[in-house]
Amino acid sequence: MKKTLFILLLNLNFALFSQESKLSIELNYPIPADNNFIGKNYTGIVDIGGKYKIIDKNILDFGIALNAGLLKYNNSKINSSQNYKIYAYPIQPKIFCEFNIKNIKRLHPYTSLGYSFIIFKATGTNNGFDISDLNDTQAGINLNFGLSYDITSKLFVNGQFDFTKLQEENGIPNTTFNTNVNLVKFGIGLRL
Repeated sequence: MKKTLFILLLNLNFALFSQESKLSIELNYPIPADNNFIGKNYTGIVDIGGKYKIIDKNILDFGIALNAGLLKYNNSKINSSQNYKIYAYPIQPKIFCEFNIKNIKRLHPYTSLGYSFIIFKATGTNNGFDISDLNDTQAGINLNFGLSYDITSKLFVNGQFDFTKLQEENGIPNTTFNTNVNLVKFGIGLRL
């Protein structure tokens, strides 16, 4: 048992401190932006992400990524008869391409393409009626642009812009206010 534990710890040590890291994790603060239903009504709480490089080349790296976040809409501050909150959980699986700039090794611009799911969950009351069972999921194509800067070989800061074009839904007008979601994210990351 001790030998197995020692081997696991040794492998973890090599994974955490190797120079050529393929896996990274991020902790971001999401800021809803623009004139749309998310940007006008929600505040960002947290966004957690992970990336795994599948192809590691001199100029371009390719891989897969996943981000999951939390946004909150609090209506109780506006109207006491409508005392409810809506939590939005964006889930964003995607593929990414990171550019390696030869003369500036610490700077890493990247772009990604994926499909976002935003799960909306309501809690509270609206004019005396419990709306806690009202849940909805909206989805659409996601395009992301970002830039990371290496502080050390393992630690980096990150800024990115996410654009999601939600699909049309019955009963919801097909306008940019209802279908475009823009998030600006700033955070810190760690290469494992």
